Amino acid sequence: MKTQHWKIAFTALLMSLLTWYLVTGRDLVETWVEFPLEIINPPQGMIIRDGMISKVSVRLRGPKGLIRNLDTKKLAYSLDTGHLTVGNNPLTIVPENLGLGSALEVVEINPSHINLVMDMFVKKQVKVIPVWEGDLHRDYTLKSKYSEPDEVTLHGPASVLKKITQIRTQPILLDTDSPGFSQLEVPLQLPEAVESNPSLVNVTLDFAVMSGKMWVKVPLYILGSDDIDFTASQNYVRLLVEGPKPFFRKKGFRDEITASIDLSTTIPEGKNVVPFEVSLPKGCSVIKRKPEAITVTISRPEPEAN
Repeated sequence: MKTQHWKIAFTALLMSLLTWYLVTGRDLVETWVEFPLEIINPPQGMIIRDGMISKVSVRLRGPKGLIRNLDTKKLAYSLDTGHLTVGNNPLTIVPENLGLGSALEVVEINPSHINLVMDMFVKKQVKVIPVWEGDLHRDYTLKSKYSEPDEVTLHGPASVLKKITQIRTQPILLDTDSPGFSQLEVPLQLPEAVESNPSLVNVTLDFAVMSGKMWVKVPLYILGSDDIDFTASQNYVRLLVEGPKPFFRKKGFRDEITASIDLSTTIPEGKNVVPFEVSLPKGCSVIKRKPEAITVTISRPEPEAN
């Protein structure tokens, strides 16, 4: 009798399990699943210019249990590109490339079609053009600019590289008030899908201050010993001075220029044409003098009798 009861209980348990399976395992559901797109058999010497996507969205129908246990980490859509040619390549996204079993039905795929634009992958050597930006102070000018190396090899689509004859650096931001000399490692301005070897270049920019000329009137200082009397034809001179433009913009720049005559050397009495010395700040020079020399009249007083 106990055995019969056990058989009845076991049968009831089997029926319960079967019912659970029919309800949960055989119920059909639909859901959207994303499949990452992977390229297989990539064509040699070619590059995808446009139309590439990273994933496809697939609407699946199948048993609830199977849908729930779907391992999305192992899913991928395999796209064979070995047969593609240069130009447009319309392709249909087909369920067969999803790698799913027959238990799951593919209801919809988005996108269902793509167009891959292919191009040859080539290289080209071009000249590097250093670029800087900023409103340069009016007293400065660019003396020289160059990069090391001065040429780089670009790699990219043939249709892009054929239009490139030179490549510019990323703009260098200057201290525009006093730029001077600068040397920096700078990346290049590369178009999309183009790579460079090397990708960085050393750029040297050398800015020089501009020079100017100006006539300046300065006092003439005459130094003489106590035992002589002297008079000069004039007590000032005019000088055409060449120097950095910022110097002439300084307030009181004339005070830094002096003209003088030293009479401590042996000079005879009477009228003497004497050259004068000029003292200038560093970077300045005298182009012309008016006059070229000064007439100095020297007399020596008679010693007083005892």
